[in-house]
Amino acid sequence: MGPKKKQKSILDFSFLRPLSDQGVVDLTDQSDILCPVCSIAMDQMDYNSRIRHVEDCLSMLTIKEESQELFVGAGTSDTVETRVETNVVKVENIENKLESKLESSTGRKRKRKPELAAVQKEVVKYINSKGEKKVRVKSQPETTEDDQPTELLPSSRKTPIPPLKILTFRVTEGTEYEVSVDAFCYKPHELISQYFLSHFHSDHYGGITKRWCSERTLDSKIIYCSPITSRLLTLRFKVNPAFIYEIAADTRHLVHSYTDDIPQGGCLSASNTPGLYVTAIDANHCPGAIIFLFESVALDGLSTYILHCGDFRISKAMINHPALQPFHQGKLKILEKVYLDTTYMSPKYNFPKQELVCEAVADMFEKLLTQDELFNKWFGTSIQSRITDFLSFSKSEKKKKFLVLVGTYLIGKERLAMAILKRLGRCPIFVSNINSRGDKTDIIRAFDDPYLNDVISSEDIGDDACDIMVHLVPMKIVGTAQEMTNYFNHNQYFRHFERCVGLRPTGWSFDGATNEQIVDAEDELPMVEDVSMLSTINVLRSHPEYSYMDILRQNRPKADRKMDRNTFKIYLLPYSEHLSFRELSFFVIFLNIGEVVPTVNTENAWSNNQMREIINMWEYFRLVKSKRESSLPEGLNNVIHELSLDDF
Repeated sequence: MGPKKKQKSILDFSFLRPLSDQGVVDLTDQSDILCPVCSIAMDQMDYNSRIRHVEDCLSMLTIKEESQELFVGAGTSDTVETRVETNVVKVENIENKLESKLESSTGRKRKRKPELAAVQKEVVKYINSKGEKKVRVKSQPETTEDDQPTELLPSSRKTPIPPLKILTFRVTEGTEYEVSVDAFCYKPHELISQYFLSHFHSDHYGGITKRWCSERTLDSKIIYCSPITSRLLTLRFKVNPAFIYEIAADTRHLVHSYTDDIPQGGCLSASNTPGLYVTAIDANHCPGAIIFLFESVALDGLSTYILHCGDFRISKAMINHPALQPFHQGKLKILEKVYLDTTYMSPKYNFPKQELVCEAVADMFEKLLTQDELFNKWFGTSIQSRITDFLSFSKSEKKKKFLVLVGTYLIGKERLAMAILKRLGRCPIFVSNINSRGDKTDIIRAFDDPYLNDVISSEDIGDDACDIMVHLVPMKIVGTAQEMTNYFNHNQYFRHFERCVGLRPTGWSFDGATNEQIVDAEDELPMVEDVSMLSTINVLRSHPEYSYMDILRQNRPKADRKMDRNTFKIYLLPYSEHLSFRELSFFVIFLNIGEVVPTVNTENAWSNNQMREIINMWEYFRLVKSKRESSLPEGLNNVIHELSLDDF
């Protein structure tokens, strides 16, 4: 048996490389103090406590090295699973080894250090692994399709569906038919048998469970949504597909007849017999999101139209959609009501179009990879050595230039990642499973996007074919400097990537906010403000531009300033999946709308009053443009008259 190894000291690592390659670890530096082994924050520790903490971490590594479990040998595959085993030290095993060593020499047991377990628990939160789906233990056996209930299941919901969620259609004088949209967290409604779901975000599908349908029907189609949303309902909540009616974008369906029964919940139809029809239009929001154009043909033959937008981001192609063209200004048809996504009711949220932001991000990474001068200017020419770089005891492999972290919700923002990959030639994309049920990759594959399915990789460091790797991560990871640093260090990505760039896409970042914390919500925060007529006209005349230089030279948030400028960067992107204020204005002014019904910012009287004033102003501009009103000064009148959809 060889001589006993001496426990490593922090000083031992300073002699593993030539002096010119060494980084300086200053445990007294108050600007940003992280443990060089586990990366836990040590700002609140005194000098001696920091030394003890680092020595404890090093002792854990030493024991693991003695048992030949510390690092993967040279030439072996560095998979996600392998790195998890090497990076995540099992505290129980380590402490048992420590105790056995002490018992053999002193005959006494050493007290356990609970702080080591806390450190380990903190590290595990950020580790990517080949996720196993988390299975909930059921107290009762699951119901199979062959064992459906013979009577309605009881519902625990007590709150009735609010009027905002109910759409009412005239059948005859004094007779109406009702459906609901995005109303799943309420008690069953006696008169409603058709529930429409605009998209798969929790503030819209909230309340749906596996038994939700059986609380309202025994065998009928009851949830109406897009095919993608249907697959997600089955995947995430095990909703029986027999209860779901799928409406593909750009198709018109008869979903209820006022005179006859319709089998299977509805059918494709081009007729105009009495009944309720719905046409689905892509909402340009997230995968599977649609807006609903309802057409009710009453028994007397009169048609009424209601447009429910759910959440959407209008585009020129969308406003010119064949189903909406009959409602353009100057045409005869009128949308009786439009339920409008009023997330950004303020002129300061005049952010660029989605495609412009995607193009700018793709431009940035393409130029950083191909133009050394630009790269050196914004990222520097040297890489600061870390103490963890010295722990492999083998020649380092060539590192890729960038690990790009794109902040996402459960679904949404994938288009931004795809823009980067398409520009750089089908580089791989990895879907992080941290803070999830382990089904995030399955959810993305449910989009049935051939390109996305082709580039998704189970390997988080990619291959040698591309100098960049994109990870889809929870929005929280790109919300603060510390979160992103933990993700990068705890997964040992510093062994494979030179730089880590976080992209934080959200429309409300466009006002220049640089908060250190970001709300870990599934959607963007609503905004409403007092708005003047002049500010609105100025917004209508403006065309927001955006380029890769706008990204590179933006002010660094306070949360960024503790990070190594050459290694880590977080960029705020004005990428929104909701309409900007300018787009809202065009939408209301250029369509014939009887009543605009806000669906966001409706919680208090002040917001409602502010939105009503803005909507009244848009409606006034519509009258001015149609030359039915002209009390504005001549200059403003001319500006409004000259506006066209070509300016959108």
